[in-house]
Amino acid sequence: MNRLLIGKKLKLKLVLAIVISLMFSICAFIVLQVVGETVLDSYLSKSTFVENRQRDALNRFETFVSNQNVSTRDHEQLSAWISHERYLNLYIFAKDQLIFSSNTEIDPAINEELLTQFVPSKIPVTTIHFADQDAQIYLVGFYEYQYYNLILILGVFFALIVFIISFLLMINKKTSYIGLLEREIKILEGGNLDYSITVSGKDELSSLALSIDEMRKSFVERLSSEERVRMANRELITAISHDLRTPLTILLGYMDIIELNKFKTQDDLLQYIHNSREKAYQIKELSDKLFEYFTVSSAAEEEEVEFEMYEGRALIDQLIDEQLVVLDHVDVQVQPDADHPKFLLEINLVAIRRVFDNIFSNIKKYADTSYPVHIKVALQQQTVLIGVENKIKPVDKKKDSNEIGLMSCLKIIEQHSGTLRISQEEDTFSLQIVLPVIQTEQTHVKM
Repeated sequence: MNRLLIGKKLKLKLVLAIVISLMFSICAFIVLQVVGETVLDSYLSKSTFVENRQRDALNRFETFVSNQNVSTRDHEQLSAWISHERYLNLYIFAKDQLIFSSNTEIDPAINEELLTQFVPSKIPVTTIHFADQDAQIYLVGFYEYQYYNLILILGVFFALIVFIISFLLMINKKTSYIGLLEREIKILEGGNLDYSITVSGKDELSSLALSIDEMRKSFVERLSSEERVRMANRELITAISHDLRTPLTILLGYMDIIELNKFKTQDDLLQYIHNSREKAYQIKELSDKLFEYFTVSSAAEEEEVEFEMYEGRALIDQLIDEQLVVLDHVDVQVQPDADHPKFLLEINLVAIRRVFDNIFSNIKKYADTSYPVHIKVALQQQTVLIGVENKIKPVDKKKDSNEIGLMSCLKIIEQHSGTLRISQEEDTFSLQIVLPVIQTEQTHVKM
């Protein structure tokens, strides 16, 4: 409901601005009309403006009758003359009878009423000598109406101006905000993605500004992430190139010795072949781990991992038991968390198996078999902790290809919203995995 109202706030504000502006314009029109008519009435009551205009019209009519030799029966000429006179009506009486009226709405039958209405008034009554007879004429002027009409026109025009100004003032904040958004978007278009979009108000415009700013942040974060990935890949390629160069150089040296027959005895030849084979396998292992890293990295960036629900402790015990088969010569001590409640893990089993394969493969290669390997599984609030600790062989302390396998494990654990921590103190290597769990008593899960 609130979302629906927010979606219509701008429309409601515009309608309200129109209504208020219309009210202001109507009030301005009424005030101008009242004041204008009051001033005009006061002026006309104190001046002889109307009487002077009627006297001038009477003189023009007498001249017209005299020059044109007009009779009282020449209604067409009379009508033609009066049609050129604005705001003026002509009434002609002969022997107390109305014989001509420029106002066609007047019924001749009410001539006595006209006489009683006009004669007591101050309207000039003049006897004119027409061609056929003498007659009384009444010229009734309405010259003040042209000024009332002018006041009306000015009132409408002024009310329109008031409406436009008040409406623009009320929407000025929104139009200024639109202009601000336009300028800020142009700043973003110019490449300055660190510039924050101004979010003001609670309507469609503010929602639009917020969406643009969120899009800007997402785009900046994506660019930063891509840059971090590029830097990491560049560093990894540099490190791999360095790691590959040493065994490859040694391998080429052995191959040159063999090809150029620089060995002294057959035993030396066999030793050179054995060493070449070892270096070839070392190069293959490094390239395999590099391929594994990029495979996991690409999967994390491009593909959506499918997760399934499993009973947590049973699955962890199963994964550890599977790895103990290949560590038959290593003393592995598992420390389970006793009396823990049931919990569920939402994971991709193939990916998690890859993590365990990598961890136990490193144990097999680098753990000192004269010491036990300690594995701890503990439930901590809404997470499960899997810890591995072992002693490192005192010889060959070189890092295995810059820990590419562990880097791929880190990618997989991050896909599962978990953490992987690695530490090494002197001759002790520690690894700790933390995964989110769901504590429940449900039993309908995969095993």
